[in-house]
Amino acid sequence: MGYVRTAGMSTAARRRRRRAALVLTALVALLAAVGLYAFAYYQGWLPGDGASGSDTDQVTATATAPALQPSDVTVNVYNASGAVGVAGRTSEALASRGYSIDAVDNAPAGTEAPQVAEIRHGPAGAEGARLLSSLFPEAVVVADEREDDEVDLYIGAEFEEIEPVATDDSATATE
Repeated sequence: MGYVRTAGMSTAARRRRRRAALVLTALVALLAAVGLYAFAYYQGWLPGDGASGSDTDQVTATATAPALQPSDVTVNVYNASGAVGVAGRTSEALASRGYSIDAVDNAPAGTEAPQVAEIRHGPAGAEGARLLSSLFPEAVVVADEREDDEVDLYIGAEFEEIEPVATDDSATATE
C-alpha cells in the first residue's frame, strides 16, 4: 500500500514555503527599521556624530571663528597692462580698504599679461586671495607653490580700477 498523501504538499515544500515567508518578513522588517532610523536622524531626533550638528551649533561655530580681515592680507601689486600708474593707484585703493601693501611694481619681464587680472597665492595665502577676489570678481585666482602668505595681484589690459575708500577725516576736510 505505501504512504498515503493527504494534504497534496510534501513536507519539504511546506518547509521551503515557510522559510521564504520568514526571509521576506525579515527583509521587510529590516527595511522598515532602516527607514525609521533615517527619518528620525533627518528630523534631528537622534544625536549626530559631531560631523553635522543642529543649525544653532553651526551658527555658533561660525560666529566665534575669527574672520580674515584685510589688514591680515599682504598684497603685491604688479602692472602687467602697460598702462602707466595703474599699479600705484590700485595699491592706494587697496591700502584705503585696509590691505597691507608690500611691493608695487611693473610685472617681471616675461610675465604673461592676464586679460583682466590674476590673483596668485600659495597654500598659506588662499584665504587672503579669496578675500581679495571679492573686490575683483573677474580676476582669475591661481594657486602656486610659494610658502608665504602674500598674495600677488597682476593687473591686465582690461582691468577696471577701484576707487579708494574715503575716510571720515578726508570727508570733513573737503567740506
